[in-house]
Amino acid sequence: MRMPKVYIVLVNYGTPDDTIECLDSILQNSHREFQVVIVDIQNINHSIKRITNWISEKSDSRFELVAAPNNNGFAFANNIGIRHLLSKNDADFIWILNNDTVIEKESISKQLDFYDENSKKNKIGFIGTKTMDYYNRRIIQNVGGVFNKRTKFPDWIGAGKEDHGQYDSIKIVDHVQGASMFFHISLLDSIGYMDETYFLYFEDTDWSIKALKAGFYNMVCTEGIIFHKQGKSTGVNYLNDKDQLGKKKYFYFNLLNLYKLYFKHYLPYAYYFLFKKFGGRIYHKEWEEAKLLWQVIWMGNKQRINSLTKIK
Repeated sequence: MRMPKVYIVLVNYGTPDDTIECLDSILQNSHREFQVVIVDIQNINHSIKRITNWISEKSDSRFELVAAPNNNGFAFANNIGIRHLLSKNDADFIWILNNDTVIEKESISKQLDFYDENSKKNKIGFIGTKTMDYYNRRIIQNVGGVFNKRTKFPDWIGAGKEDHGQYDSIKIVDHVQGASMFFHISLLDSIGYMDETYFLYFEDTDWSIKALKAGFYNMVCTEGIIFHKQGKSTGVNYLNDKDQLGKKKYFYFNLLNLYKLYFKHYLPYAYYFLFKKFGGRIYHKEWEEAKLLWQVIWMGNKQRINSLTKIK
């Protein structure tokens, strides 16, 4: 019986050390039928040379680096990797994995077993892992997410909690985090590739919603475990970082447009969140972010996000 072939897509954006650590953990995993496509953006910090040197040293044809022609965002880079692997015509599953993670040895096998077991009862979309904090490995980052449209979704299940197995019975979730999205290639026939208009943030949320709307269940395999540095690849801790206005621009703008696209009845909650942030920035005299929030609130559609590029 042929073992299923799993393609792993990693996007590297100037953090080759993290990517190499992730590759080392993949190399040690127990499932041997895998292929890794690393998509490098802009060759920052001599990434291409350092990663290709690692591949050469390992002399393992299962690892391949592809250079993105330009930086058009996280979804764009992942789609390059997906199109590249599909051209091989031998993929069964795809795992979108952040480069600032390390995986447990059984993580691929556990996700494959989970799919086999649950696909008999459910039409499975995305599978997430139990994502633990890299620096404190007892602390959960998430076991999937649920949409809470009255606050600011998604709410991450278990975030910040010490792991005692209290979430291990969870299977069906609304949302799977972009750091770890495992799926059968047939899902692409129903929902297509990542939406590249997001550039950064919420492309995973949009993809998860598309799977739900197409009749799939998004699920989480809590026996599949990864450790995530969170923020090394994209600066995900931007909301508490005064120096991350360029990334906050995409977060705020894409959050609002996601509500407009899928949850129009809940738009007042999105505006409430943005106005609350705006008031807080005014109170703390953080004028640049206040200006950004004001612009986002009054911008009407995705196409006008280029009007915000003056804010770095």
